Amino acid sequence: MEYINVRSVHRLIGANYPLGVNSLANSLERFLQQLASHGDYLPRKLLDHNLSGRRNREISEFAHVDADFRLDLDVESGKSDLALLDYRVQTEHARDENEKRVVFHINMKYPDKANWAIHLPLQALIKRFGDVEDGYMCYAHTVTLMDAKGIPTDGDGQVYCGITSRNWLERMNEHFREIRSGSNKLFHRAWREFQGRSDVMLSSELVALNHTYEGAMGWEEWIVKRYMESKTSLNMIPGGFLGLKELHKLGYLNRDRDISVTDRDKALFEYAKEHPRIGMPNLLIAGLWEDDEYYEKVIQSRDNTLSKEQVIQIRQLYEDGHHVDNIVKDVGAINIGQVRRVIAGKTYSRMK
Repeated sequence: MEYINVRSVHRLIGANYPLGVNSLANSLERFLQQLASHGDYLPRKLLDHNLSGRRNREISEFAHVDADFRLDLDVESGKSDLALLDYRVQTEHARDENEKRVVFHINMKYPDKANWAIHLPLQALIKRFGDVEDGYMCYAHTVTLMDAKGIPTDGDGQVYCGITSRNWLERMNEHFREIRSGSNKLFHRAWREFQGRSDVMLSSELVALNHTYEGAMGWEEWIVKRYMESKTSLNMIPGGFLGLKELHKLGYLNRDRDISVTDRDKALFEYAKEHPRIGMPNLLIAGLWEDDEYYEKVIQSRDNTLSKEQVIQIRQLYEDGHHVDNIVKDVGAINIGQVRRVIAGKTYSRMK
């Protein structure tokens, strides 16, 4: 093959393409050769960028060509269609300058269940890209509701973002096993709830690869913050280095730096176990005890509960950056769990 590295297709898509990886690689190769034969510089530009050896891995750089390859597959019939969406021409869909790249979209339509799409940088499948498993990978999983015409009804959907030092397929399969096992993580609960619906698109995207640890953590911090601010995030805590500080303050990590992604994920698992309702509104509880004064009176009359002053002090100390262990001692709380539940808003949420 002149353009496609079949081994990279295997390593980044694996068994997730129903017609087989070799079939996919051949389809891509034919399409790229056809483009080149019609004078399009895109295939050669991607290959030349890889051959140059000057790709900046600090920012997981790709060639600045703005286009998408979209493959639509009807899984039941096996019919597929591969097309070029050229934003060099269709400028209304053009990406920002620092986000220009060629993304390969594989949209798989299944009968009677949620559709699934895989997205990844096409350049990583081109020859001479290098070891696709070197460094850190940045990924995102999205849940999007669709109308009868297949148009998203909720914008960009709800998004979970993460990073891994291993192959993203390995981490993806771990996520799917946790989803099936009943994991309490917000992303896992959302995916589990919607995966049986035909009006839903589930998407898995490899956003960047060959990243440094600092670069990947910085990306995750930035992207999770963006989705949290738009209230479309399925992450339970901030991303990257901000997330490490949060887990440390809550007592799930013994320090807030020099933490491996694997140890961070273990701490997140424990956090999710102890906070199974985060992100899931309880409409029954929301309608109870509408009188604040009555609520406080009932709560404070019980044994082993915190006073209003203690609750306010816990929140203030946490906002000021105090570790949860020290907060327990300072306010005279029963244990770490009691303080964590206040911080998470799981208890005493009506006390202001």
